[in-house]
Amino acid sequence: MTRVTAIDFETANSSPASVCAVGISVMEDGAVEEKYYSLIRPAENVSRFFNINIQIHGIRPEDVEDAPTFREVFTDIYPYLKDSVVCAHNARFDMGCMKAACENVGIRVPHLKYFDTVALSRRMCPELPHHRLNDMCGYLDIELNHHNAASDASGCLMIVAHAMNRAGCYEIEELLGKFGVRVNYLY
Repeated sequence: MTRVTAIDFETANSSPASVCAVGISVMEDGAVEEKYYSLIRPAENVSRFFNINIQIHGIRPEDVEDAPTFREVFTDIYPYLKDSVVCAHNARFDMGCMKAACENVGIRVPHLKYFDTVALSRRMCPELPHHRLNDMCGYLDIELNHHNAASDASGCLMIVAHAMNRAGCYEIEELLGKFGVRVNYLY
C-alpha cells in the first residue's frame, strides 16, 4: 500500500510564504503511523501577523518567537512527504504554501504527487451542500479542532480513510481513480 501523507499549513498573513504552523499525519498499510506538528517562525520578509489570520488560528507573533524557521522544519517534514502521495483539504492553498515558503528561503521545491480531499469529499458525499473540512469531519464524526494544523491534517487523512472503507479500496491511486479525483504534481 502506498503511503498517504496529509499536510496542513497555517499562515501569518495573506502571503503563502508566511507559514507559521504545519501539521502532518501519515497513513501506511491502512493505519495512521505518525503525526507531526510544529509552530514556525515566518521568514523576516513575511513575518507580519494579520489580525484576521490570528482570529482564524489563534497563533500570535509571540507564540513563534522561539519556534524553528521553515528551513529547519522542512528538514523534519520532508521525510514524511517523500515517497508519499500527499493530500490536503483545499490542496491548492497548502501546496502553494509549500512552494512559496521553499522559494522564499531558497529551498528547492520538492517534487510531490498530491490530491485534494475537497474533490474526494465532493465525490464521496455529493449530497452534502458544503465540503469544508469542518463540515466533512462533522458529517463523518471525525474529531476536529479546526485551524489547528495537526488536527486539520489528521481530519484530512481520516476523510481518506473513510473513502477507503466506503469503497473497499485501500490503494490510494486506485481509490482516486474510482472517485475520479485528479492527481496533481508539485515541482
